[in-house]
Amino acid sequence: MSSNEPGKGQSFTEGSVTVGDRIVSIKLIIGALILVGVTFFVIQNTEDVALNWLFFGFVMPLWVLTLILFGSGILMGWALHVLRVKRRGS
Repeated sequence: MSSNEPGKGQSFTEGSVTVGDRIVSIKLIIGALILVGVTFFVIQNTEDVALNWLFFGFVMPLWVLTLILFGSGILMGWALHVLRVKRRGS
């Protein structure tokens, strides 16, 4: 069996790689790398930042702002994915 063929009981799809005896999605690998990068960014940036939006002004730690924005991006990406799947289904 060549290295490009799936093992017994396994399926091989586009967008996945074999790591040892496991098939791992490339999306999962990229997501893990992004999560590691965000984690290092949060650990290194703990100072407070002043923010102004419209007529609101406040101070918060940069790591909190980073996690809020990262979480918002994840939610928006998930929502767009759900909308795309619903549009294809109907």
